Amino acid sequence: MANPLVVTYPIVAITDVHGQRKSLAKLLDRLSHHPRWIECAVIFLGDYVDRGPDVRGTLDLILDLKKTHSGGVSAVMGNHDLALVRAAGLDGEPISAYWQRRYRENYDHERTFRSYLGRYPDVSKWVTEIGALHDAMPHEHKVFLGTLPWLVEASGHLFLHGGLSPELELTASEQVAALRERRWDDSIVPRPGTKTEVLWQQEYPVWLGADKRLSENPLPAAGRVQVTGHKPVSLPDVNTVRIRLDTSGGHGDPLTACLLESWDATPVFIRSGDRKHAEVS
Repeated sequence: MANPLVVTYPIVAITDVHGQRKSLAKLLDRLSHHPRWIECAVIFLGDYVDRGPDVRGTLDLILDLKKTHSGGVSAVMGNHDLALVRAAGLDGEPISAYWQRRYRENYDHERTFRSYLGRYPDVSKWVTEIGALHDAMPHEHKVFLGTLPWLVEASGHLFLHGGLSPELELTASEQVAALRERRWDDSIVPRPGTKTEVLWQQEYPVWLGADKRLSENPLPAAGRVQVTGHKPVSLPDVNTVRIRLDTSGGHGDPLTACLLESWDATPVFIRSGDRKHAEVS
């Protein structure tokens, strides 16, 4: 199923839906009343799984939108998606022991298991349970999660889960190139003496969530504003470098969408709340 990596305006970005199918459906209904909705490219910014009550239904809703929305739908990977993909081998690569352990210990995965297995996992049989989750997931869901890109681009914006890092020995353009390739390897190193060097993890790209600071303070990318999620904010947070959209954190309304009508337009925010409060600028 097509997942455009370069899109044109108008664009709607949505992030951190975390299994909240009802909230996402409500937000999409709000968006459907906007006069430019049918021509909007829609971009989801990661974290589809865990936390919320209906992970399976949320992925079904996104996949249905990909099939039906005339403007096209793209999606990028978040840290929760990466954790599940690598722990369960959804990308066809060898399963990562690091991510199997981290997904068990650091991620609120219980509702993902319940959504597919009808029950919570028995963590004392973790490897078996991860295998059962893998087998229970529809093929279309595994393909969607396992092939998620790390970046979608427009002429004036970059859409990713976290943000570019000022603590890597790479320029912004070099980081964008690595994101395009889903590349996190020995060619990417932290600047000496930085917190990134202290916390370095070869299996966990900083842009996908390993460094939560990047949502608020990413490395600027000349001529392009970064649109991100990952770290919750009470209201959409905008400056000349980035737009932060995660007003839910996976814990209920409101989910917030960002509408960008052109590369230089003022962003408009539409949220899954009461209709009289649905649009804020």
